[in-house]
Amino acid sequence: MRRLLAAALSTAAVAAAGTVAVAAPAHAAAPAITGVKITPAVAVQSKVNKQKVTVEVRTSAGVDSVTAELQPRVGSGGIFVNLAKTSTPGLWRASDYLYNYDAAGAWTVDVEAADYEAGDNWETRRTGTWQVRKNTYFSGFQASPSPVRKGKAITVSGWLKGLDGYGYAYAGVRNQKIAIYFKKKGTAKWVPYGTVTTASGGKFSKRFQAKASGYWQAGFAGTGYWNKSWSGGDGVVVR
Repeated sequence: MRRLLAAALSTAAVAAAGTVAVAAPAHAAAPAITGVKITPAVAVQSKVNKQKVTVEVRTSAGVDSVTAELQPRVGSGGIFVNLAKTSTPGLWRASDYLYNYDAAGAWTVDVEAADYEAGDNWETRRTGTWQVRKNTYFSGFQASPSPVRKGKAITVSGWLKGLDGYGYAYAGVRNQKIAIYFKKKGTAKWVPYGTVTTASGGKFSKRFQAKASGYWQAGFAGTGYWNKSWSGGDGVVVR
């Protein structure tokens, strides 16, 4: 009887021990993307055929691969890179080129990070935006006549030029607002005097009353498509 009871107790102990030894698999955490940086932060296209674009991504530990895709919301072009690990833990980096004929405006940024040992949570994404703009400049800016009698009219004029969609030439940019500034002789502050909208060929012209000697300048604040720019200053002598 004692032998039977001992055997039964031994069997129960083995069964209980076997139950304790079987553990549920651990639930792995999803990889995390903690930062995305694109250099330059705003890409300005000029007649130079291409410019280097660098993508840096910071991730949690255990990530095995990182990719980034940059695409214009409207028009053609795009950049796709497989990022490489750097010597800094969690920092990935890759570079490619933006061409001057790629579309300008808002671009979408789609970054993916993968941890192949994270089970069902092996991949994560982060999206954002990036800006590409066409270069602009002022041509033929002037304030005239000079010298001029006090109280008489002067005309401030010029042309706003912008890089065309092919990236090979500059053309007039119409329907853009230009701000006109004046800096009185002997002072350091530029004062806004008015605005004017560019016409066909990027031409603008506006008349002002001559009150004091000083310098005139035009400024373009830019848009999501066109980059900002400033003219040089042109002096007027008032007598």
